[in-house]
Amino acid sequence: MRISLKKESILAITILSFIFYSACAYQASESVNNEKAADSGEPSNQTTGINSTKTNQGRVIGSDNNTPVSSLEQGANPPIIDKFEVLLRSGQEVTVIEIDPHASTPQPKIEIKTLYTAEITCKARSTKGESLAYEWQSTGGKIYGGGQKITWLAPGAAIVHKITVTVTDSGGSSSAPVYISARCCY
Repeated sequence: MRISLKKESILAITILSFIFYSACAYQASESVNNEKAADSGEPSNQTTGINSTKTNQGRVIGSDNNTPVSSLEQGANPPIIDKFEVLLRSGQEVTVIEIDPHASTPQPKIEIKTLYTAEITCKARSTKGESLAYEWQSTGGKIYGGGQKITWLAPGAAIVHKITVTVTDSGGSSSAPVYISARCCY
């Protein structure tokens, strides 16, 4: 079978290929900058900004796309964040990754396709037996839901994102991050 392409078709394919590879190269360079910003706690250059959701016993009590996680004064007995569970779905396959925020080893690498979702559950407890308030923040993407469990939608930019939860009761607050790498080309 012989395929013949006109000059216009070849030009269009060349232009589209250039745009695609330029976008991936730009996203890769932004990934380095945003990863450094996530580690330092500074806002990233990403246009989505910071996404924050405050909840109390599963009810959303406020949302602000530009306010960093509140730094509440630590009390004598703040809540304890025991672990995270990150659930990833790809077709029929379901993967659950448990993360110990207190481990001395680095967090396992978590990758997700851009524009896919991850369910993140924070397992925490109050040292006083009180109900807990949860505030979730991400350096990119969108947070849906609230309380102990959220769904995070990875943005179209292929970079590493920091999703942080702050858990609060009358004894103070505790925070812990989860890092998820959004990938466009695999």
